[in-house]
Amino acid sequence: MKAGVFFRLLRGRLTSAFWLMLLVFGNACSPEESNREQMVNLKVIKDDPEAQLANLNNAIERSKKDGSLYGRRAMVLLRKGELEKALADANQAVQLSRDNPANLFVKAQVLRAMQKPEQALPLALQAERNSYQSSSLYVLLSELYLQKQDFEQAREYVRKALQLSPADEYAFYYQGRIAAASGDTAQAIKSYKFAIEHAPEFMEPKRELAGVLLHHHDYERALPYVEAARQLAPRDGQILYFKGVLAQVAQKTDSAFQLFSQAVAVSDTLQQAHYRMGLILYGRGDNEGAIEHLVKAAGAFRNLPRYMAVLASAYERTGQSLMALEQYQRLVALDPTYTYAYQRISYLKYRLQRPVVVKDTTEF
Repeated sequence: MKAGVFFRLLRGRLTSAFWLMLLVFGNACSPEESNREQMVNLKVIKDDPEAQLANLNNAIERSKKDGSLYGRRAMVLLRKGELEKALADANQAVQLSRDNPANLFVKAQVLRAMQKPEQALPLALQAERNSYQSSSLYVLLSELYLQKQDFEQAREYVRKALQLSPADEYAFYYQGRIAAASGDTAQAIKSYKFAIEHAPEFMEPKRELAGVLLHHHDYERALPYVEAARQLAPRDGQILYFKGVLAQVAQKTDSAFQLFSQAVAVSDTLQQAHYRMGLILYGRGDNEGAIEHLVKAAGAFRNLPRYMAVLASAYERTGQSLMALEQYQRLVALDPTYTYAYQRISYLKYRLQRPVVVKDTTEF
């Protein structure tokens, strides 16, 4: 997740990464800390973080050796999206309270938010080894192992989270993510539905469930989840893309293109949206526009025959013969039965090898 996730939270559009941050200190204190309010419960401190930050600043001025205060301030700064400052406080908390695994957990969360999962994972594991028991920690570990595509470990930590908190919607959500990533569609749908049942305002499982159903062309069942997710996050790029797919299925091509455009405006890395936009523009005869979007979709679609055929044709139509030839050659290497591509290869080779005649303009 990008850092922007955390800023979107402040506008009321919760994402899975920050949901994880929110749930952490509601139940994260170890038994010996529970009576000392070592950490800030961000579910409670949600209306006035500036006041909380001011109070913590004053407290730290009076007691600069209290590591728990730095840990609490790190979480408030994390919520505000001030990640560098949050990391500095987390480092100070760990330095001052080396025996407190809660501070390791704080630092792991900050590093996770900073897109540094490879640094977050060992800290989270160290917190676990130091007897820090929390469903929030286990959910974080599950998510980090999911990023590594270590599904076995990810499942194990979801199991631990659900043992401690059987109604944890976040554990169900990541259980669904793991199942979807490993190809278990039935389990993914079941887990997402459990997450929604326990937290009706939790947007992400609705969005992910819609994605699973759309992938299986179950458009009728996907529609209510797309609509419900969009009500919670109207500017989410993935949801806008899903709306575009549904519009395209309903043969509303102009509306679909508009929705895909909105999706990539929010997140330019949505390759599915770029791919569909490229196909629509190609169909409209806008070959340069088609190339622009198809190139951005290459990571996910470059080995798809239709992608290669459309991109090759668009290159050919815009006079980019070498680029067209490359795509046609890739296409026949993948699908030797694609006879039209052989015809275009022969023509393009002839055109490229044909001697160029230079008109003599010398005047006598």
